[in-house]
Amino acid sequence: MKKILLIGCIAVLLLAEGALAMQPAIIGGIRDGLAVGFMGDQQVGRNFGLRIGLEADTGSQPIIFFFGGKFYLATIGRRMPMSLGVALVSYFGNHNPDFGLGLSFIFNNLFDLKPFFLELGVDAVGRGRFQAQFGYKLY
Repeated sequence: MKKILLIGCIAVLLLAEGALAMQPAIIGGIRDGLAVGFMGDQQVGRNFGLRIGLEADTGSQPIIFFFGGKFYLATIGRRMPMSLGVALVSYFGNHNPDFGLGLSFIFNNLFDLKPFFLELGVDAVGRGRFQAQFGYKLY
């Protein structure tokens, strides 16, 4: 248990340092159980962004780490950009870590409010795990 706590603290410190340069966000929803965490999002080019995050989960592996990119696809209606999220995902905590790939659709400006976003997708980590999360970007 001490190792898990130490790894979690180190990951939080490393992510917090990177999140200062990125736009931080609070996320929560379903990801192999109920999950809540934080992430950093940085727009690199016009149609590409980087994302990194750490979440606590009620599933069999209580810690989720992800790192990936966000690719702009289209705008729905007048003001809701839709992007494709591709990430390397790791579920770890109770036993050996599981690594895999996550694919999701990200809908920004949800309910016509700029800081809200919705992410729907699947994590292929050992088995397919559904992902449905709301997020709030902190400016």
